[in-house]
Amino acid sequence: MKKPGGAASRKRSTPEPALSGAIQRPSADGTRERILDAAERVFAYKGYDGTALRDVAAEADVQLANIAHHFGPKESLFEKVIERRAAVMGELRLNALERYRNDARGGPIPLELLIEGYVWPFIERSSRHGEGWKNYAQLVARLANSLRWGPIISKNYDSVAEEYINELIRTLPHASAVAIYNCFHFTVGTMLVACAESGRIERLSKGSVRSRDLERMFDDMLPFLKGGFLAIADGRHIGSPPLG
Repeated sequence: MKKPGGAASRKRSTPEPALSGAIQRPSADGTRERILDAAERVFAYKGYDGTALRDVAAEADVQLANIAHHFGPKESLFEKVIERRAAVMGELRLNALERYRNDARGGPIPLELLIEGYVWPFIERSSRHGEGWKNYAQLVARLANSLRWGPIISKNYDSVAEEYINELIRTLPHASAVAIYNCFHFTVGTMLVACAESGRIERLSKGSVRSRDLERMFDDMLPFLKGGFLAIADGRHIGSPPLG
């Protein structure tokens, strides 16, 4: 029996919603995008504290004053870098959720689709859509568990996450709210560790697994996450009393 969603539904690249300000218009928009692209590269490589605005200016081939004019101080530029692709990611995830809701006709959405709908767009963008998305995915992966940047991540990602969590609660009605929130948290963590592409899995596996092979990794990630949701929702995790 064919699984819902699955690899066949992932062969096609998801359509690219427009990045904010990316439409080719006046040269000012082109300068803004060049600065954002450069900042994304430098922040991903050096981190926030290791990046100076002069590094971004050199990477973008603009005057330092151009950055101040378009974005203000470094923290404002950093926030814009996070916001730009977060808007695209939110749209991709909500579009998937809308399709699943339509197909479910008011019923619960299959668990596998909810996991795929949230995780796959992040994996797919990093894997198939060039250096910019890969830099962004690695940057977010390194920021997501930071207390310092938690408010920016929450501002840009929590509303869509809450939509998925609400559907997970409908799909797993016997699971406790704590179990659902924990499982969603573990799901996001798994996705981000994979997209960080730190090279650790190459070292642990002596090179037999490549961190850049995100799509192959996702084929194992999806059943792993689904199994975790079901085990915890049913109370079968280690330390629980036996059912019945």
